[in-house]
Amino acid sequence: MLRAIFNNPLGLTIEGGRMDIARKTFFVIPTEDRPGQLARFSKQMSDHDLNLAAVWSFGTGRGNAEILAIPWDAAVFRNVAREAGWEFREGSCFHLTGEDRAGALADTLDRIAQEGINLHAVDAMGFEGRYSAFVWCDEKDVEKLRVVLKGW
Repeated sequence: MLRAIFNNPLGLTIEGGRMDIARKTFFVIPTEDRPGQLARFSKQMSDHDLNLAAVWSFGTGRGNAEILAIPWDAAVFRNVAREAGWEFREGSCFHLTGEDRAGALADTLDRIAQEGINLHAVDAMGFEGRYSAFVWCDEKDVEKLRVVLKGW
């Protein structure tokens, strides 16, 4: 269900190597914090042949949890979620990929900070010589972040 994307046509060159940037739609589905919730969600994705670029799940306290999903096709996900009767909210984030080297993410985050953009979350990992990072900011800053990232 989880796979990386490295073939973005918006690929840009930055200091130290190539960084690919893709704007993605994420969905947050509130749920109960109990065993099997993510398994049931994953099964529904599988039943609808809907593949995800990324998924996270975590408790939010008082018996509640959230599933955060980034589908490859937001329109299909939206339809499946509505059909299933799920409550959800959606927003934008950016998926960055590039050469995994010391400082790759630090350079990117420094540039974002220099522009005064406060990131809400960053989720990054490196594997097989590449890194993959999702970055989230306040919705009011999405366009500003897009411009900063595209400007590289």
